[in-house]
Order: sequence, then C-alpha cells, then structure tokens
Amino acid sequence: MIAITGITGHSGRWLAERLERESYDGKVRLALRPQSDAAFLDKSALKLEKISGDLGDPVFLERFLAGAETVIHIANIKLSNGIVDAAIRNGVRRAILVHTTGRFSRFKSAASQYIDIEDRILGLRDKIAITVLRPTMIYGSSRDRNMYKLVDYLHRHTFFPIFGSGNNLMQPVHASDLGNAYYDVLMNPDTTVNREYDLPGKESMRYVDLVRTVCRQLGKRNVLVHIPMGLSILAARVYNRLSSRPLVDVEQVMRMNEDKAFRYDSAARDFGYSPVSFPDGIRGEIEEYLSNRTAKRGP
Repeated sequence: MIAITGITGHSGRWLAERLERESYDGKVRLALRPQSDAAFLDKSALKLEKISGDLGDPVFLERFLAGAETVIHIANIKLSNGIVDAAIRNGVRRAILVHTTGRFSRFKSAASQYIDIEDRILGLRDKIAITVLRPTMIYGSSRDRNMYKLVDYLHRHTFFPIFGSGNNLMQPVHASDLGNAYYDVLMNPDTTVNREYDLPGKESMRYVDLVRTVCRQLGKRNVLVHIPMGLSILAARVYNRLSSRPLVDVEQVMRMNEDKAFRYDSAARDFGYSPVSFPDGIRGEIEEYLSNRTAKRGP
C-alpha cells in the first residue's frame, strides 16, 4: 500500500491521473483535509482509501501510515519531519518527499528552514529509504500560484514592471511533469532509493524572455518597464516602512534577480524524466485563462 499526501494539490492531481492511466492495482491511502475537494476521485478505478485529518496531528499520522509500505509526501515540506518520524515508527519502508529547489537560494531566510528540515531527514536514511524530489516554480493551470497571476496581469495591463535587468534565469516546471516524475520514481526503486533529484523545466530562460513568451502567446504588445535594482530596493524599503502589512520585502525584490536554473541529468538517467518546454507548457494555461474569462463574461 502507498500512502499519499497532497493528492488534491496541483501536481498531486497529475499523479492521480497517471496512476489511473497505468491501471495501478495496489492499495492507495489518501490523506485529505476536511475541506479538500476530492470529487475528481469519485469515479476512480483505483483502490482508494480516503481518510480526513490534519497532517500536523501525530495521532492522525499514526492512523494514516499504519500498514503502508511507501509514503509519497507532496503536501508541504514543513510537514516532512512529522511524516518521516511517523513513517519510521510504523515501519514504512520508503518515503518519497517533494521538497523544493528553494533550499539552494543564496538568501538565508529563504533557504535556511528548508535546509534544516531536509538535512535532518537525510540523516535518517539508516532507518528508512528516502528519495527527495525538488521542483522549481510549478505552473500549468489556474491552480498554480505563480504563472497564472502573471498571465492575468499581462492580459489586463499594458505596462509591466521588471525589477533589475530581467536577465536572471528561471526554469519553471509544469505540474504534469511532476505528477509523472512521482509515479516514475515510485516504480523505479532500484535506481531512485536514497537519491536526491532536482526537477526543473526543460530549459532555463531569462525572466524577460519568459515574460515576452507569455505576452506573445496572449497576443499582447506589453511594454516592459525596467526599474534599476537600486531604485527597486530603495522603493521596497520605503514601502516597508510606510506599510503595516507589506506584500513584498527587500529580500523578495532581491531574490527576483537570483538565477533559478538547474540540471536534471540524473533524473533523466534514473527514471526517464523529460519535462516539457515552457512555451509548450504555458500554452495550455493561457488557453484555460482566456476560456475562463470568456465564461465569466457570458454570451
């Protein structure tokens, strides 16, 4: 039996679809929050057991992991310690953990917590087999929290601000590529146990080119306004002093100019990871966005 957290999330849904498509015949236990929308699983042919509870509750984790052979934890890296500890107590043999390339940020506040969590867990490999998967920024539909907002802004506004040069590298990954990766790692234990893999998109691209790609596919002629980094940082400092609840801080502005490009050679070698390119991946998200806008306007 496999136990899965985060199945109703963005990439988790793609894992469910892949399990269904492959006619996976093992038992699958799902941890669901009481408010989770799991209706898409109602007609599933998978051997599902759905249990509702809080992943931060040790008592619930005991129930969730009892009898499981493998746990796939997609939900939240901040819950990983509790998941792994409970898995060890219940004799779970293997944990596949979805973490983040954010651990490699040069900014301490962005990376330190991720590093502490992950390093502790990696030190438990003598007690449980562990595979760590680290996606970059995830996109792919209206469910993502990143690109969909960018698409919406570029569609509704002519001018778009870019802090700094916009030459920093990005490599967002489509949620479907992650769902496939989770499945392929599950089915290839001999090559993936006790390994760590970065899971980016197909190729890195400059942020300014990423924005232009979205503009082009939207059919928009947006004007990109470059704001010098020094001025951007100064504006962020003033804004933070004046606002009691600022939406962005100085470090976040600085991180916007940090390269986020990664290799995936080992993932390609060990389980056939082959992500889609950003221009191909974002096309479907833009089509969904435009369709949703048309539906809201009505006939």
